[in-house]
Amino acid sequence: MDLLPTFAGLAGADLPSDRVLDGMDIWPVLSGQEEKSPHEAFFYHSQNNLQAVRSGNWKLHVSDGEAVSLYNLGNDIGESINILEENPDIVNRLLELIAEFEKDLEQNSRPAAFVDNPVPLTK
Repeated sequence: MDLLPTFAGLAGADLPSDRVLDGMDIWPVLSGQEEKSPHEAFFYHSQNNLQAVRSGNWKLHVSDGEAVSLYNLGNDIGESINILEENPDIVNRLLELIAEFEKDLEQNSRPAAFVDNPVPLTK
């Protein structure tokens, strides 16, 4: 998430260097200094299942790793006209972004937060 890098940037704090962070400082976008997101792509999940990827105006919906539908959100914000078949190059580029994302997740995943010796809560 972009919260940690954004708040750290605003506070002048250093980010942790012992792990990979997927977030970026988005203050320039929030403050109106920049219009474009620093992210090349956004990935949409439902629970642990990847549902879609968006890059620029393009949004590709997937199911079990297969392309299902493609929309140009610049022309069709309601996602009503599936233009998957007419745009194989865009579909392939977005599928490559998904493959890179999944590879990054595999290489940089870490176990969920566990505390080995939790401190007992006191009243």
